[in-house]
Amino acid sequence: EYGVGGGIVWDSGSKDEYEECRIKAYILSEKRPDFSLLETLLWEARNGYFLSEYHIRRLQNSAEYFDFPVNAERVREKLACLSDSFAGDTSYKVRVLVSEDGSVSCQPAPLDIMPSAPVRLRLSPEPVHSDNPFLYHKTTHRQVYESAMKNCPGCDDVVLYNERGEITETTIANIVVQHSGKLITPPVRCGLLKGTFRSWLTDQGELEEDIISIEMLRQSSHICLINSVRKWREGFLDR
Repeated sequence: EYGVGGGIVWDSGSKDEYEECRIKAYILSEKRPDFSLLETLLWEARNGYFLSEYHIRRLQNSAEYFDFPVNAERVREKLACLSDSFAGDTSYKVRVLVSEDGSVSCQPAPLDIMPSAPVRLRLSPEPVHSDNPFLYHKTTHRQVYESAMKNCPGCDDVVLYNERGEITETTIANIVVQHSGKLITPPVRCGLLKGTFRSWLTDQGELEEDIISIEMLRQSSHICLINSVRKWREGFLDR
């Protein structure tokens, strides 16, 4: 027996609630590839790890979904121990990997200087499917993102959209556009990773969730990419 469900609130819709349950049960019918759970954190000399608790919370949620044993306190201890070895004013990007047996490894690398030029974006030639659970969890299984980049040579990143023509994200970042004087980002239900920086900005009231159509993206004069390592980057759609 495997139970699925969701929290019903006053503005819940039956279609959305059914879709949520269907996605949660997807794991029962599909053969699962080998993969590890993944989180990528920014460490800075002045501030330490950026949004570490957001990352750990997301890691726990993914571990629960995929039935990976994970000890959050052990992850915190490994990150703290690793940061003791960092020297000087260098910023680091730290990959945290959790395998199916619950073992944790951390892979640090000095953070490259961010290019000043805007990110050249192209629209993926094919949609993603919002019932794919790997769109909602950060893992080493990145077939969708790798295929999108392979199909769009000559750009820095690729904008993805779902089977309904709704913009979702890029291969490495959440997407934000300015529309009617507001900064909006697609709802998670469109089929995308709930980025930690995206979550923080939403919690702070700096972003609002709303559907972004392909046409809206094409007409937008202000496109930004956000993630917790690079934070804000300007982008433009290569036409």
